[in-house]
Amino acid sequence: MKWRAVARVFAALSVGVLVSPEACAQDEEYSFDVSGYEKKAFELRGYAEGQIEHLKFNRSGALYQLSFFEEYPKRRTSDQRYTGTLELEGRYNRDILTASFRTHSEIVENWFGTQRDNRFYEALLSIQPSPSLTLGLGKKAYRWGTGIAWNPVAFVERSKDAGDPDVSREGFWVISADWIRTFDGPLQTVAFTPLLLPTNQGLNSGFGEQGHLNPAAKLYLLYHDIDIDFMYLGKGSRSRRYGMDFSASLAANFEIHGEFAYLTDVRQRRATPDVSRTSDEIAYLFGLRYRTQEDVFFVVEYYYNGEGTTQAQQRTFFRRVHAAWDALPDASGFSNLPTSDDALERGPFTRPNPMQHYMNLGVAWDEPHDILYFTPSIQALVNLDDHSLSLTPQLLYNGIDDLEFRFRTVIPFGDDLDEYGEKQNSYRVELRVRWYF
Repeated sequence: MKWRAVARVFAALSVGVLVSPEACAQDEEYSFDVSGYEKKAFELRGYAEGQIEHLKFNRSGALYQLSFFEEYPKRRTSDQRYTGTLELEGRYNRDILTASFRTHSEIVENWFGTQRDNRFYEALLSIQPSPSLTLGLGKKAYRWGTGIAWNPVAFVERSKDAGDPDVSREGFWVISADWIRTFDGPLQTVAFTPLLLPTNQGLNSGFGEQGHLNPAAKLYLLYHDIDIDFMYLGKGSRSRRYGMDFSASLAANFEIHGEFAYLTDVRQRRATPDVSRTSDEIAYLFGLRYRTQEDVFFVVEYYYNGEGTTQAQQRTFFRRVHAAWDALPDASGFSNLPTSDDALERGPFTRPNPMQHYMNLGVAWDEPHDILYFTPSIQALVNLDDHSLSLTPQLLYNGIDDLEFRFRTVIPFGDDLDEYGEKQNSYRVELRVRWYF
């Protein structure tokens, strides 16, 4: 069973291995082809990826107990997960029209069986009647905010994984416009992006309550080499929100960035079922990035989330989960746990980083001691409320054309009733091979 899963995961990658010798055999004589610099009518690129993971379960953790209470008699201690992913990104240009798309196909095989997923992450038709104006209709993934691990001003996008922030995410269906002007002087660029994100009859169902147009906008300014954004989301499927961010280089190797969001009518859940309150809250992030002469990169970010739960509320929730688990095989206790939607696993107490005060610390060394194409790194996500943390050491190698190898381990540290002490896994080890084409 496991060997068949591995074969499925790496089937797509084998095509690249078979093709590469032919590419290496091409004539290496230098030539200049003007056509290579001409804008093509159609462009296609993407990647195929295989990933193998070993997960050691934390059977005393509340999130393990939530996920496996239906499998209570089996008491699994570990799992192996095999994932194959294919993403294709295409663009067709003709005159003032552009059609672009990005697909995501995935097959996952683990203890629960085989799951398949095929969808469009983006599918956008745009028209550019003038160099300064572009109109768009379709599915698009926006990236609002300057933060690395978190983005408080990401009003029109799906949640980011703070432990793996570069993972691609699915967009929403929008009607949009982009207007841009450049100037001579301290104010160098102004760009304005208004959009509508409608929710109706299943359209953009993941955004929130149905039956709203959800107007939003972003104003971008480049002033004295400082990038500044102002964001707005109107009341609809979500509450009204205002935000701003900035990014500035204080020196050649030193950058600071920050975000601030004001969130109206936020529903705050309590650890007692059907108890909640509504209030206005703020969220903000401040961070810096620094690169030494030896190409060692440092990242530090502080994040405050006014929507998050307090330590007392979170611990009350964990205690209720443990009490329900101890009462098994009677599962009625799990049905009484509080949640903000139909799935307990996506509720306010079980979402990633559910509390209020966090720190992101990262170090990466590009080609240490002249080891070409090799980058070791380590990231720590720290919960400043309960002092638990997640540590992720990683090794990255891309010394073979179009191939990238990543090996990393995710290890949570925390006591009982702490966020990372109650995670589903005691640790996770993963190997990823990605082929770009």
